[in-house]
Amino acid sequence: MNRTLLKTTSYAVMHMTLAIAVAYALTGNLKIALTIGLIEPCVQTVGYFFHERAWHKFDKKNNNPDSHDEVINSVSPIARVIEKILRHKH
Repeated sequence: MNRTLLKTTSYAVMHMTLAIAVAYALTGNLKIALTIGLIEPCVQTVGYFFHERAWHKFDKKNNNPDSHDEVINSVSPIARVIEKILRHKH
């Protein structure tokens, strides 16, 4: 397993665990906490992808060095899937 995938997986587990714990502390309901704790990290990953795309456009507009590809490819395996979908639409 490569390092990026291992780091992504460990981050996802940590993120989901914390999200479930916070949701449970706020609601006292395990079913709601699990739902929030499993969905929120997935949504956040997609949101982060678009956040990175926006910064990429900003950097390109301002002639800053392009580190987008290295960053976005290290974020999550789902980023590659989203990137393919976006490129296919253009």
